Amino acid sequence: MLKKAITIILALAMMSGTSVFASNETEESNNATQIEQNSEVTAFESDISRAVSLGIINNENYNFNDDITREQFCNFVYNLVNPIKELPIFKYERAPFDDTNGNDKITVLYSAKIVSGKGDYIFSPNDKLTREEAATILCRAANYLDIELPLAKVDMSYADNSEISSWAVSSVYSLKTLNILNNTDENFNPKANITISQAVSALVRLYDKTDK
Repeated sequence: MLKKAITIILALAMMSGTSVFASNETEESNNATQIEQNSEVTAFESDISRAVSLGIINNENYNFNDDITREQFCNFVYNLVNPIKELPIFKYERAPFDDTNGNDKITVLYSAKIVSGKGDYIFSPNDKLTREEAATILCRAANYLDIELPLAKVDMSYADNSEISSWAVSSVYSLKTLNILNNTDENFNPKANITISQAVSALVRLYDKTDK
């Protein structure tokens, strides 16, 4: 009887210990996840603060988790590029786009071959910007600012490389090499929309590659 009682006590003790250890492991895992999320938020906050001080963005109340539009991104790119290297102003007999509501920043970026339209006189300013579209615009801006773009390394291929449009491949991998626009996992997610915070962070990193 005593032997049976001791066995039960030991079993309960072991179960209790396992529960405590499991609880501790879960708590540690949750803490690690929270720290990682806080680090990401802190990094974005730092980039956003710098972007405001650099004049890339203004003090509007953006929801930085929203997907960025083509027009918003153009405004930010113009604000980054023009103070460093003045963008040319070309006079057109006919405006290049019919749907930009007279946004001269888009026209100037188009003149500098940094952005392009979506068809005859169509820019689609309110469309969301995909990650691969952002990559090509960032690379064109880098070229305009005389930033040397490295050749893509074969061993840096994303797992979803086949989903990247052919016209965006070199831009995607050049920016990955420069650590301007990349992903923490194995995929680039080229067709996914880029958020305002992600776009701002990429622009700040691009600024850091200039001589300013």
